[in-house]
Formats: sequence, C-alpha cells, structure tokens
Amino acid sequence: MKILFVSPEVSPLVRTGGLGDVVGSLPLALREIGLDVRILCPLHKECKDIPRILFPKPISFRLGKKKYTFFVSSTKLEKSEVPVYFIGNDVLFNRSGIYSDEKGDFPDNALRAFALSKAAVELEKSIGWEAEIFHAHDWMAASTCAFINAIKGTYKRKVGSVLTIHNLEHQGTFSYQDFLDSHLPTKYWGMEGFEHNGALNLLKGGIQHATKLTTVSPTYAQEIKTVEFGQGLEKSLLYRAGDLVGILNGIDKSSWDPSRDSALAGKIQIAAADEGKDVCKSTLQKEFSLSQEPKVALFGVVSRLYNQKGLDLLLKIIPSLLQNSKSQFVILGSGDSHQERAFSEFAQRNPTRIATSIGFDDELARRIFAGSDFFLMPSRFEPCGLAQQYAMRYGSIPIGRETGGLADTIVSHPSGQDLSNGFLFKDATPQGLNEVIHKALSLFEKQLEFFEIRKNAMQRRFSWVTAAEKYAKTYTWALGK
Repeated sequence: MKILFVSPEVSPLVRTGGLGDVVGSLPLALREIGLDVRILCPLHKECKDIPRILFPKPISFRLGKKKYTFFVSSTKLEKSEVPVYFIGNDVLFNRSGIYSDEKGDFPDNALRAFALSKAAVELEKSIGWEAEIFHAHDWMAASTCAFINAIKGTYKRKVGSVLTIHNLEHQGTFSYQDFLDSHLPTKYWGMEGFEHNGALNLLKGGIQHATKLTTVSPTYAQEIKTVEFGQGLEKSLLYRAGDLVGILNGIDKSSWDPSRDSALAGKIQIAAADEGKDVCKSTLQKEFSLSQEPKVALFGVVSRLYNQKGLDLLLKIIPSLLQNSKSQFVILGSGDSHQERAFSEFAQRNPTRIATSIGFDDELARRIFAGSDFFLMPSRFEPCGLAQQYAMRYGSIPIGRETGGLADTIVSHPSGQDLSNGFLFKDATPQGLNEVIHKALSLFEKQLEFFEIRKNAMQRRFSWVTAAEKYAKTYTWALGK
C-alpha cells in the first residue's frame, strides 16, 4: 500500500512540537510492517541547507488570481529509506517560521495551507509515484481531503484520505474570500463543508471530507465529541463518529533510551534504576543549586506554559507545598509571560527549592526526566502527550489529569492491582492537584512501594509498531478493502 503523509513539519528536519515528532517517527514503523510511506512538506527556510535531489518537472496551479510554481526536491529521513518530498516556493514558504514569526501568524496562512494540500494531489505529476492513501495532519494539511474529493472521479485507482487531528484547538480559521482563493467547488462551502460560524475553518473542512479520521489517543477520540472538549466542532465529529478512531502515539525507543543517553550523568536501567536515578537526581540538584537532599521528592516539569497545560494550578499551590512538604521543583518551559514571570520569581525567592529555566533545551529536558522523582502534567486537555511517556521511560513517575492520552497511559495508584505506574486526578483545580501531589509525597516515603511503581512506569511500552499496525488497518478501511 502506498501512503503519502502531508504535513507542514517533520522531525528532525523542521518541527515546532509533537506533530513534527509523529510525522518523523510513524512512517519508519509503517515501513517496518511493509507499507510504502513517503512524506510531503513545504520547503521552509530552515530546510534549504538540507542536501536534496531536485526533480526536473515542477508543479503549477492557480490559487486566487495567481499561478504558483512549486519546485519539487527530495531527501530521506535520517537513518531510513523514507523519502521526504519538499515543495519549494519562496513567496509562500521561504520564511523564518512555519506558521508565524515575531509579528504573529502569517496573514496568508490559508493560501499557504491550500498550496500544501493542492500540491499533495498534484505531486504524482512530478515524481511519477502514485499514492493510494493521502494522510493529512492537522489544519494546515486538512484540505488535502477536499482536493482529492474534487477530482476523485478522474482517478483510475482506488484512493482514500485519512485526517489525523493532533490538537483540535488549532483549526485554521480564515475568511470566505480565502476559501474562494482555493478554487475548490463552491458546494464545499456551507455547514457540511468548510464553513463554521460564517468563517472558513480548514480543520472542519477536512473532518467533513476525509474518508476516515484519527486522533492521537482513544480517550481524546471520545472527548472531542463532547461540548467540553469539542472546541466548537463536536457536532461535526459526532456526525463522523463512525469513521473516527483514536490511536495512541508511540515514542522512538532508540532516541529515548536512558541506559545509553549521552545527556545523562548516570545510566538508568530497570533492574537497578535507583543507582542511575540517584546520580541523575543529585546532578540535577547541583546544576540548579538546589539543596542536595536525596530524601526530598523532586518534581519535574517540561512543558509549554499555556492554559491548556494547567500549570497555573501549580502556581497557586506552590506556596503551601513549600511550607508544608519536603519537595523541590525544576521547571523547563516557555509561553505565557505571566507564568514565565511567576515561576521565575518563585525560583528567585526559593533558590534551594525551585529552579526555573525559560525556553527549551532538549538535553536539559532529558536530565529533568532522568533526575526527577515525579513528573507533573496537570493538563486541562491532552490529546496524547509524549512527555509522560518519556518520563516513565526515564523512571520519573507521572502525575497527570485524567484526560486524553494521560488517561490512556497512566494507571493511577492505587489501582487495585500491581500495575500502577503513576497518579491521575479528575478536577482541574488547585485542590485537585494539591491532593494528588500529597498522595505522591506519601508514596515517596514508602521506598519499596515507590520503587515498584517506578519499575512499572519504566516497563510500560509505547511502541510505534503497535500504532503502525492500527494505522494500517485504518488505511485498508479507508480504501474499502
């Protein structure tokens, strides 16, 4: 089966977050099980220095009142045979960001999204390879599904489309004029197409036109059909409920291996995790000038500092935690300026108990996963979540809210069985988070039980091959086989 991934980003070539990680990892696993998977991505400015092979035949088509030409080139994902095709057009894609720059979102993002999606359909004219499944990722690629439907009658082969919703919060909302610039059939506008509350909604259009829909965890697939989590699109998702499936993301075990990770001061193995963890914890405490006390529970955070992530709840309870518990906190993240400032001020006032690093650093993130006893993810919603998976692999017991992928990956203590690998709490309130942190602190004092749950966390497997097999079934489903 021939699959074309359509995405604005692909790790490690160009990425802003989890979307790029998935697009850079899932194709490798799909190749392992015998599928011919290739990736289409815009030639962003940061990709221009990548060695590429240029195809002699560009592709051209009209958007709005102009005809755009796209030069097609290719490379391969690192250490793999997965081709990555780039569509190059300096007017649309030669910019300092994928979606935005320091001034904000690019005002022509709708045009850029239509360009990527239309190019997916036209690509075979340049490369001579014909996809059977077009797998679009998030709002910027979602209209691929509509462009396929617009010409479906011309195909001499079976084709289908799959749209993966990585985060329903990001929908791509623009104007009716932007829709007209796509030259899609006008019948694709309206309540059963791209129109939502009088505006163009690219993700909704993809939801309406995709043959099948996936999202990145089973629980999130159920949640987004409700008013609470549906971000205004719950009616469309309920309408397509029979075509929607949740498939949990995996992680790259070779890239996230605490027994071989060069970023760590100690190597962590399941059989003797306490030895490596002790070294990593004391090193992390020393790095941030925290008091080096092995019997104080260290809580780690690696996150974007936005409302979704629920870290404002932590800000409200830190004073009481500092006063009433033996605890330390290391926070790595960026986002909301108020949260950045608040965490930084707490660290300045409590330098032996709290450390804050604003920004992102991959090696520091790994040291936090390895050096912390517990890992905090109090998200209001979490489509899948990769950080809790990394944390478990590195022996940090996750504490998360019972939502989305957190609910699918964390077995809350006590579980009634010997399967607990973390803690879950239900209410997105300061009190709810405070209570679960105190449960974790109580566990920390019971070393044998603590070690057992940490061992359970480290033994949990999040395989991309498992996910790939489920995607393969979805592709077959989309082709009606």
